Amino acid sequence: MAMIDWEQFEENFGYYDKETIREVIESYLEEYEERLNTLERNFANEEFAPLSFNAHSLKSVIGNFMAPDPYETCRQIETDAKENLTQELPALLMKLKEQIQTLNLELREYLQK
Repeated sequence: MAMIDWEQFEENFGYYDKETIREVIESYLEEYEERLNTLERNFANEEFAPLSFNAHSLKSVIGNFMAPDPYETCRQIETDAKENLTQELPALLMKLKEQIQTLNLELREYLQK
């Protein structure tokens, strides 16, 4: 099953040319690893307000790609961190990393078209 809802993706980016879409995807691919590292660092340092903020920021970026699973996981991390509900955060962060790997694979395949 695809991580990206391609019909929604095409609708979301329908007004942009292929080069603009490529730039958006490449920008994300260049920065996602640092964003994930920041989330993990926030958690390890028990910085829950920044963790919530950074999860929200990543959620917004992922939302552009119409990938509901990692979007929802970011939302859960954001909410749990905001409410200091830390028990599920390690599993959510691991789940997000796995989902982002699949998302990134799909985006890279899209760039090859």
